[in-house]
Order: sequence, then C-alpha cells, then structure tokens
Amino acid sequence: MRFIPATAALLIILAGTAGAIDRITYPTRIGAVGFPHKKHQDALGECRGCHEKGPGRIDGFDKVMAHGKGCKGCHEEMRMGPTRCGDCHKGGLTH
Repeated sequence: MRFIPATAALLIILAGTAGAIDRITYPTRIGAVGFPHKKHQDALGECRGCHEKGPGRIDGFDKVMAHGKGCKGCHEEMRMGPTRCGDCHKGGLTH
C-alpha cells in the first residue's frame, strides 16, 4: 500500500483533532469564560498559533495574555469573534 504525501498529512491532522478538548471554562471574578477549543482548532487548522511548545497548557496564559495578544488580540486582528467584556464573560462560575 502506498501513501501519498497528502494522505499522510490528512492522517496527521485528523490525529491531532481527535483528542481535542471540546470546551474549556475559565472561572473569573466577573463571570466565567467559556472557550470553544475544538471550534477554534477546527477553524484555524493548526495548534502552534496558540500552543507554541506543543499540546497542553499555554505557557504564561493569564488575564493579561487573554486581553492582549491572546484571545482578544487575535479576534481583533481577524476581525471576528468577541472583543467586548460581556461577549466572553457570561456569568455563572466565578472565583
């Protein structure tokens, strides 16, 4: 059986998305933030844009990163997704 490069690449991509966490909830002082991880992974098609060192927690991810180059910065740059406080902070679980 021969694998062509495109088939191999597709298998690698599918393997990466198979174990993706669907949704992450971050409790915050002003209301929980629900992050649709799998939706972002499917839309962006790769992990390294956020996970510079590979799968797992993002080193240094905190409020400053989320409001800066992380979440909000990416949404502003791509001109899509939430950018205002109430768009992400929906209430529910808090500190």
